[in-house]
Amino acid sequence: MDQPLSTARLSQQRNKTRLRVVAALLAIAALLYGIHWLFTPSAYRTSLRTATVELGSITATINAGGIVVPANEETLSSEINSRIIKVLAQPGQHVKPGTPILQLETRALDLSIENITENIALKQTQIHARGLSSKRTTNEINSRQQLLEVELERHSVKAARLKQLSSTGAAAKHDLLEAELDVKRANIEIKQLKQSVQDIRSTANAEIDGLLLEKSILNKSLTEQQRLLAHSIIKANRAGVLSWVKNEEGASVAIGEPLAKVSDSKNFRIEASLSDFYAPQLKPGMRATVAYNKLRLKGELETLLPTIENGVMKLIVRLDQPAHPQLHQNIRVDVGLITDEANQVNTLSKGPFISGKGLQKIFVIRDGIAVRTQVEVGLSNKDSYQITHGVDPGDEVIISDVSRYLHLKEFTIN
Repeated sequence: MDQPLSTARLSQQRNKTRLRVVAALLAIAALLYGIHWLFTPSAYRTSLRTATVELGSITATINAGGIVVPANEETLSSEINSRIIKVLAQPGQHVKPGTPILQLETRALDLSIENITENIALKQTQIHARGLSSKRTTNEINSRQQLLEVELERHSVKAARLKQLSSTGAAAKHDLLEAELDVKRANIEIKQLKQSVQDIRSTANAEIDGLLLEKSILNKSLTEQQRLLAHSIIKANRAGVLSWVKNEEGASVAIGEPLAKVSDSKNFRIEASLSDFYAPQLKPGMRATVAYNKLRLKGELETLLPTIENGVMKLIVRLDQPAHPQLHQNIRVDVGLITDEANQVNTLSKGPFISGKGLQKIFVIRDGIAVRTQVEVGLSNKDSYQITHGVDPGDEVIISDVSRYLHLKEFTIN
């Protein structure tokens, strides 16, 4: 026959039932939480990069790569057709004004100087000979003139005497006429001799002037040849670094051929390269920044070089501090050409969360939730964006790639 259960037994059975109900409830809660976790989007904070919106200044720049080059570089060229017989300096060497760099052969110059010197001596001899010849001829004419003057005096005395006698009838008229003609003839001959002296002297002076001009031309040619001889030793005209030299002994060189380059070792500028896509936005005089490691320098766009190769244009940036001690030739720098500036605006560090300007969708973290927010992007440079509206200073923004979340209004940050 059945026995009634004891109170202890009944209490034990009720406890087991309660445990089963609690376990079931916990299992249902865990299942619901798992379903919620599974279907609620979230991301781990460690997988995201964030930045805080700050109030500050921003400059919109066009970024270019650049290289430090000497502000001034002088090319030394050959002034004669010759050949290199000795190399006196090597690239990289520091030089001063007057430092010899190359020695050119001078045999042709030496021969030319010798020929010109002989021609100058010949012209001087011709000038002296022409002067002596003129003097000898004028002396001969002067002697003949003196004799004629004596004859003139004799004829004049005779004519005067015959004239006096003719007045008394003691002399024939034809004798008087002949004596007067002799006087006229002597005057004419003296006048011709005087004119001959003037003509000879004028001719001699003209010939001597021509010879002097030829001598002057030869002297100038000699001076030029001597100058070329002095420049047969190629020397530095300024202090700097010998950046290049044609150091091939025996090599022929032509007039005007570059032989060496001396670069300024203290003052520098920047030679930058940039896509010609940006050409319409550039103009000489626009401000620029130059960055090298932690060094930041300012300058301005000095020249837009006209040649474009493979869609790349060259720029020259003049530095405000061209002699900065940290500048060295051939170091690579980052150049920012400033197109616009804004002060006291919301700025945000750059990242892949934004592409382009205008309206953009970003995620702002508020109380552990990333909320999709529409903002407008203004100016930008290689470091920052300007956010014109949609966020406030102090807002935390996800700046890593969030393209896979853009279809969500929000998601949880774990």
